[in-house]
Amino acid sequence: MRMRWSLLLLPLLALGLTMGCSESTTPVDTLTPAEQFDAMVAAAETYINDDTQCPGVMAATALQADLDNYTVIDIRSEADYDAGHIPGAYHSSLGTLLADLGTRAIPTDQNIVVACYTGQTAGHAKIALEMLYPAIDIFSLKFGMAAWNETLTAKWDNNCKDELTNPDQTDENGNLTTHDFPGFDTGVTNVDEVVPARVAWMLGEGFKAKSFDQIKDNLDDYFIMNYFGQADYLGQGGSGVPGHIPGAFQFTPYASLGNEQMLNNLPTEQDIVVYCWTGQHSSQVTAYLNMLGYTAFSLKFGSNYLFHSDLTGHKWSAGATNAFTLENTVTAPFSGMATPGGAYVNGGTCPGVILATDLQADLENYTVVDIRDAADYDAGHIEGAINSSLGTLLADIDAGTIPTDQDIVVACYSGQTAGIAKIALDLLYDDIDIFSLKWGMASWNSSLTGPWDGKTGANGNNLGNPSQDDENSNLTRHGFPKLEGYDAATVLEERVAWMLAEGLQGVLYANIDPDDYFIVNYFGYDDYMGQGGSGVPGHIPGAYQFTPAASLEMDQMLYNLPLDEQILVYCWTGQTSAQITGYLRMLGYDAYSLKFGSNNLFYDDLTGHKWSAAQTNDFPLVPTALP
Repeated sequence: MRMRWSLLLLPLLALGLTMGCSESTTPVDTLTPAEQFDAMVAAAETYINDDTQCPGVMAATALQADLDNYTVIDIRSEADYDAGHIPGAYHSSLGTLLADLGTRAIPTDQNIVVACYTGQTAGHAKIALEMLYPAIDIFSLKFGMAAWNETLTAKWDNNCKDELTNPDQTDENGNLTTHDFPGFDTGVTNVDEVVPARVAWMLGEGFKAKSFDQIKDNLDDYFIMNYFGQADYLGQGGSGVPGHIPGAFQFTPYASLGNEQMLNNLPTEQDIVVYCWTGQHSSQVTAYLNMLGYTAFSLKFGSNYLFHSDLTGHKWSAGATNAFTLENTVTAPFSGMATPGGAYVNGGTCPGVILATDLQADLENYTVVDIRDAADYDAGHIEGAINSSLGTLLADIDAGTIPTDQDIVVACYSGQTAGIAKIALDLLYDDIDIFSLKWGMASWNSSLTGPWDGKTGANGNNLGNPSQDDENSNLTRHGFPKLEGYDAATVLEERVAWMLAEGLQGVLYANIDPDDYFIVNYFGYDDYMGQGGSGVPGHIPGAYQFTPAASLEMDQMLYNLPLDEQILVYCWTGQTSAQITGYLRMLGYDAYSLKFGSNNLFYDDLTGHKWSAAQTNDFPLVPTALP
């Protein structure tokens, strides 16, 4: 059967040789529109009427069981492909498909499966490849990527409806009339050039489809082709359909679209809408008709959109989907940043805070780096501490101003900005232990508690409507940032330096509109739901729960973070979320830390992770001796 195209073309190619392949230099006229139409029909009608090859859908289970023996081409948007695709799939589109195959960016040495969202757009690609690659078998993925993984079913789930409230059971075919065939002019001189030209044109036009909502108020403007058997057309078949769209004509699959069949019943002066059960078969019929010169559209989702509840066959349901593996697009620079960064945020050294009491008891064994403003450092700092800043930290280390021969403690005002320095140093210096001072200098001396005092107590109950709804079922997959322009070998060092130069990116809850953010709640599930032991009554409405140390590696929930939204991360105190924010920003996300965390949302309710006077001490402060 795979010789169909070449066998059909033998007489046509012979004709082409007599018309345009002589050694004469006499100019050869282009083929007439009628000759081009005949050539296209001759090449395609056997396929469109072949029930073993058309529509040629493959179930996800069959593909998954034999994946190594197929080339999979995913024609969804690049962003959706990046977010999760069949392992090993190539990305393309209707518009670039032929170029991708022609340049061998996509190989043609084995059979091909084309995947789209629901199986409909892939139909256009399927018939195109059938016309051009007769030596290999072409399939479209049945029900599209919705069948491959249960997280991708939204388009089917949202479009299985009962929109046709007045199905007709009248046989309209007695009203059919005959029409002249359309003509088209590709400007070619040889008959064997017609099919490639029309295939390329059809793909360049894109997916031709209309929804029922677009046509239901003006059905008379369309010639509607019902493309299933007569019994079902009349509402008497075994698949549960109660009839057809009023005024639709019945064209029997595999027996109606040849040159000697019902093709001349199609009008050239009226738009044609083709519908089947799911839109997967009608997509190919639509592409065929457009290549012939008709103006045709496939009815999106077919009968599943018209009378889904009645269907007993050819029906989308939850049983059609699977949980097969999705592979994310990961560039080498992103992986070079995410691998060590993910290991850190999920490891035992994050957030890596040290209590003031523990530091004071063993002060001589630590290098303390104070990143507060020079004036505040000069007014009073921990004995022996070295003043630096996020922007100068790496230069100070390179210059030897900050030694790296013992473990380091970074101190700031409240413990939050120090988190940025902490994750930076932890990623760069794996031979020493890095800590941030818990609660910052506010815990070292009671004269420095201002930053915390002003954000707690009467000013620490800013969330008046905590939610206890689990929002995580609403999470979707996204691609990863590309981190373009970075070399995988140096991306870690470069992104750490960039993040430090950017500084702590934090916001106060009182100053934001939460609807402007994708909100990450970074504590355990019980506390997220308001049922934990730390007293929190719930979470910011709409926030998603990401479990600490278990959610932000590439194979966890990192792909649930959006690329086109601001991300707001919050924890108990802002000390951990500062580090998570730094990590996400280094990966290319637009992330922000919620300053002071839950202490600024519902301070009075907290029974743990809570700033209070008990957290501060009166350890010595050493002023800088001025000259």
